[in-house]
Amino acid sequence: MTTSSWSRLSPVPDPGVLPDGYLRHAPTRTGLRDAISHLARTEDWSVLRWSALVDALLAVGRTDIPLSRLVEGHVDAVRILAQGEAAPRADRLYGVWASRSAGTGVAAEAEGGDLLLSGTIRFASGAGVVDRALVPVWLDESTHLLVDLATHDLPVDRGQWQTAAMQVSQSHTVRVDGVTVSRADVVGGENFYLRRPEFLPGGVGVAAVWAGGLARALDVTQAMLDGRAVSPAQDLRLGRARLQLIAALTAVRTAGERLDQLLGGRAARGSSPVASSPVGPVDPEPVDVEAVAAVSGEARAVVAGAVIAALADIRALVGPAGLAFDPDLGHALDDLGLYVAQLNGDAEAGRLGSQAREHPRS
Repeated sequence: MTTSSWSRLSPVPDPGVLPDGYLRHAPTRTGLRDAISHLARTEDWSVLRWSALVDALLAVGRTDIPLSRLVEGHVDAVRILAQGEAAPRADRLYGVWASRSAGTGVAAEAEGGDLLLSGTIRFASGAGVVDRALVPVWLDESTHLLVDLATHDLPVDRGQWQTAAMQVSQSHTVRVDGVTVSRADVVGGENFYLRRPEFLPGGVGVAAVWAGGLARALDVTQAMLDGRAVSPAQDLRLGRARLQLIAALTAVRTAGERLDQLLGGRAARGSSPVASSPVGPVDPEPVDVEAVAAVSGEARAVVAGAVIAALADIRALVGPAGLAFDPDLGHALDDLGLYVAQLNGDAEAGRLGSQAREHPRS
């Protein structure tokens, strides 16, 4: 399939190359693991600055939407480990399983020098596929630790996922019952995971995948239209979707550049770099946490809104035949629609509106 640049203002990176024989809509477990590993090997993710990370994840998102969810999870884990001055286990695929949806989550009790874990994790992407997951575990309501957890013996409930959308991401429910882990498997200190300056910017990486996923949706739309008569109304819808993609690209790339500025004094590898001087170590520049949060929130909200609007235009453009008879198109639209739904756009817009009233010059 020939891909379009879609934007002269903010060109989209080319999609990555999938392994030969990869079954995009029904991969085997081995095929899925090979594809994640193949795309994950394209970069040294732990050292990328934010602007470079955004471009790399745009390419991943444009390659395949549910697969990009798994690659992004592995990338996020690798970067979190580096921020916690830890290293990933060799030749292991990772996820980040941090959802506390509907009151779920994992509790931890001290048991000698170990931790005894119990609880339920929803939206555990890559369940049964990845080897390890970074999981926040809670000692009490205000105190958590991040655990590098082996996943191969954890029971996976595949029966709760009731939609065809994002099935390839294997986002299932996992039960953690009476699992003992060593304190050596804890990454960072108490409350490290949520209090990292890089926590909210991690959402910019997800937004980059969403924007790349929109480019993928437009690629398969273009492929469906090739050689067909196209009406002015369809051109209008295609043009509007293209403009939404340009808005998403611009927002997420601008966020990457701003995060380079705001977090530029902090090395990509390790969350607390220490500079040297003739008189000894020098603490890194303090991070403007409010600015980092604002940049990250605005980028996610703009990209999510652009994707939702573009998907509506694409659905109207392709009509029932495109949705029903074109497997690449149907999967791309459904997968991306569910993926971006993780952001509550109304709540985010309301928060931004409230901020604008309370701080009109900020």
